[in-house]
Amino acid sequence: MMNVAITGGAGFIGQALIQRLQMDAVQLRLLSRKKLSLPRAGLNCTATAEEYFIADLTKNTDSLDGFFDGIDVIYHCAGELNNNAVMRSLHVDGTANLLQAVKNYIDTTQQALHWVQLSSVGAYGAPKGRPDTEREVVETTPTAPQGEYEVTKTLADEMVIQFAKTQPLFTYTILRPSNVIGKKMTNQSVRSLVNIIKKKHFFYIGSRSTIATYIHVDDVADALVLCGTEIQAREQIVNLSNDCRLSEIVNAVAKKAGIPSPTLCFPEQPIRLLAKLLSLIGKSPLTQSRIDALMNRTSYPNKKIKELLSFAPRYSIPHTIATLFDEDQDT
Repeated sequence: MMNVAITGGAGFIGQALIQRLQMDAVQLRLLSRKKLSLPRAGLNCTATAEEYFIADLTKNTDSLDGFFDGIDVIYHCAGELNNNAVMRSLHVDGTANLLQAVKNYIDTTQQALHWVQLSSVGAYGAPKGRPDTEREVVETTPTAPQGEYEVTKTLADEMVIQFAKTQPLFTYTILRPSNVIGKKMTNQSVRSLVNIIKKKHFFYIGSRSTIATYIHVDDVADALVLCGTEIQAREQIVNLSNDCRLSEIVNAVAKKAGIPSPTLCFPEQPIRLLAKLLSLIGKSPLTQSRIDALMNRTSYPNKKIKELLSFAPRYSIPHTIATLFDEDQDT
């Protein structure tokens, strides 16, 4: 039986990973600042009783004593999406503390450990120049993170890679998903997009060839499991996205709502000027960053994860987004 540890199990992706692992014959050990109310996979659940470690990763490593005992794989999913003030302490200092605990464990036991790092394609940054620059990002694309979340997550990735060079019994895989969506997500941007389409307020900016970069949370959980179990995934960075045209999402939402698909497309500069004027009046959903997103031409092909792990996403992004909030109403 495999012994698996997870940090960040209370989070959106962490909960999906726990639910996925509960379908396998594994022993789960969870690290959290408080005991978790765990999701359940259902009657097919074969995971044994979970173990809890109550600890704060941003503090010293004393509270991590014993956390790695007997562990084969750790999934490091702990992260902060909203509060910039704590991102560095959690992503950088927290990862450093966790790695120090790994070193203590390996030095004492001489047992091997595999680390799966949940990262983000944000590590590669935005395109240089215009937001609608056509760009294909692969795992060998140089990192150029922007923003506190992306910068600190990328620093954590680099720490893991450097640590592996000093520890022959330590291996890693870094998974970098794009925008993760699913029923329990806290990000409101997708809900906002759906509402704008349903209200017939949506329009394209610049062209209708915008690329949407999303991935379903259950696809991320499946990929994480493969990163933790497949030998060929070790010492690899793997991107994961299920790119589609934004128009496919817009048309799917419109069809589900029983309204005509929007076709209006306005030039970029007048819309940017309008967004600037609205920002002077008060808070507006039409921001410069939202305009950038609505013009995105960056894609994240899944060639490596398909060749390396024979993995392809299962969930259609247009269908998922078109039906996502109907599911919320059923709960």
